[in-house]
Amino acid sequence: MHYQKTKKLVLAALFAAFTAVMAQLVIPLGFTPVPFTLAIVAVFLTGAVLDWKTALLAQGCYLLLGAVGVPVFSYFGAGLAKLAGPTGGYLLAYPLMSAATAWLIERWGRGFLRMVVAMSTGLVVCYAFGTLQLMLLTGNGLWEALALAVFPFAAFDLVKAVLSSLVAMALYRALRRAQLLLWIA
Repeated sequence: MHYQKTKKLVLAALFAAFTAVMAQLVIPLGFTPVPFTLAIVAVFLTGAVLDWKTALLAQGCYLLLGAVGVPVFSYFGAGLAKLAGPTGGYLLAYPLMSAATAWLIERWGRGFLRMVVAMSTGLVVCYAFGTLQLMLLTGNGLWEALALAVFPFAAFDLVKAVLSSLVAMALYRALRRAQLLLWIA
């Protein structure tokens, strides 16, 4: 039992660190305050590989690190101001996004299309939280906020979900062989 808890903590820490690294792979877009990053890939993989509680823990740790000043957000950003800013809603959704993805995969199984749908569902959670906060901060209506922060990213994020599903299948098999999985579906 103690070994399982240690495994969960180590994997949560690894996925939090992986998210921090992927958040630094940024392409700024001049027309929106929301940058194009690969952090979503890390959140997808967190949900695809870990159980829902550990996925929630991993992304929660990522947010906590950033909130206390560790530069883990895009552009090496950190602090509560970042979480309260225009992109904060998307960041705050990461724990729920990864937990929702993991929860759905635990119920539906690890098939490729099932993982893509689970990740896409998690993405909707992220978009909902992020768009709501963006609307509140900018005073934009729903369509303006969607045009700024969802529509330009949706196709790319769906491609990320497809590619992340392929990576997740391989990663899952590797972790299973190494006996590092927390649950077997």
